[in-house]
Amino acid sequence: MWWSLNKISLITLLMLATTGARAQSAEFQQGVLTLPEIVSSGIAYRAEFRILPDSDPVRFELIASSTVDVSGSLLAATYQEGVLRVPEALVGNESYWLEFENNGNNIFTLTDWGVIPPTQVVFNPTPGALEPIWQRLPGFAYDIGVGANGAVWVIGTDPVPGGFGIYNLNSQGGFAVEGGAIRIDVDPQGNPWIVNFDHHIYRWVDGFWQRMPGEALDIGIGADGSVWVASFEGIYFWNGLDWINAGGSGSRIDVGPNGQPWVLGFSDRIYTLIDGFWQQLPGEGGDIGVGADGSVWVVAPAEFSWDGFEEPRGIFRWNGFDWDRVYGDAIDISVGPDGMPWVTNMFAELYRGF
Repeated sequence: MWWSLNKISLITLLMLATTGARAQSAEFQQGVLTLPEIVSSGIAYRAEFRILPDSDPVRFELIASSTVDVSGSLLAATYQEGVLRVPEALVGNESYWLEFENNGNNIFTLTDWGVIPPTQVVFNPTPGALEPIWQRLPGFAYDIGVGANGAVWVIGTDPVPGGFGIYNLNSQGGFAVEGGAIRIDVDPQGNPWIVNFDHHIYRWVDGFWQRMPGEALDIGIGADGSVWVASFEGIYFWNGLDWINAGGSGSRIDVGPNGQPWVLGFSDRIYTLIDGFWQQLPGEGGDIGVGADGSVWVVAPAEFSWDGFEEPRGIFRWNGFDWDRVYGDAIDISVGPDGMPWVTNMFAELYRGF
């Protein structure tokens, strides 16, 4: 009965929707579902589907398609293994997520859908001064990860097989461990997870690296132990046995204390996952970090001067509505359990904020 009522409601909207176009968003208008971007096997397409009248279940026919540039948006539709997933489409005055099955001969059956509720990003910043006081730390690094327990690990600047050297920083200065990597984060017990030059994923278990399934571009771990990775193929979370695809794709990721991922797409746009739906935030970023207290920080994306030199990248903190610029610049960022940032800059120098 629930399915039938929702089906009647959705079909009615599909038949009656006459709203105007909304740029760069999937929409249904005058009997045609327009998807400005469908990503499949790394290639993006623009496509139009015509609803087949009186079809039961609801079916659409592919009537036009063309290749487009990949935008890097997590709101782009995806097509994998015969299933077309649309994260957000405007039907009438409401937004829906849609899922279709390819039946062959350009016919797609609507198999599942749901209304996307309007949701605001919840953010409770730690009271206190916004402006960090920066302390220079010894050594040099290309990436840094801080666990919910305060453990700090970095990717050094010394080339080794797999990337660059891996170091644990502590009050005595720190020590190196075997292996090489290019990205790192730290779980609540203080154990690092890494991604190496070949995009292989490893975690530190009892003094040894354990190879994990899959590949990734970046890895993020929340204070609750949730582990997420970003890759060309999707955003995945670890369920203890395998990686589960949450849709989209991205280049950078970190995770909030409740397991909520925050992602930078390939276009540098910023997204977070709320109630199963990707929500785009204002601004752009080059790296992102989330603390155990929920504080979210980003580093600005790369920009270059007229002579080809990279400009210093600003550091910003999310205030619940927009990003506040703070003093300093960085390339990579992580956030401590107190909500304050740890960064590396364009000279691979390490700094800690207080």
